[in-house]
Amino acid sequence: MIDDEVDDAFGVYEGECQGCDCYGPLDDLGLCETCSEKFERDVIRQREWDYSALAFGVPEDKREALRRRIIEEYGERLELISPTKK
Repeated sequence: MIDDEVDDAFGVYEGECQGCDCYGPLDDLGLCETCSEKFERDVIRQREWDYSALAFGVPEDKREALRRRIIEEYGERLELISPTKK
């Protein structure tokens, strides 16, 4: 790996974030680092385990504990994803 690539490990490319419209390094979903973290917490709150990189590799019996920890630290309200109406 080239040393320059180590410094830019997060950003796959640069552009405008789909979440906050800021310009900078983006991930594969087009989100900046801050919005990417919010998205990650939101999918965990919604129990969408298949979309969570953080929940990947977490045993199924430990996922609810992960969700509770996220809610305790950041609250239950979604940060980036619009809530769906039931």
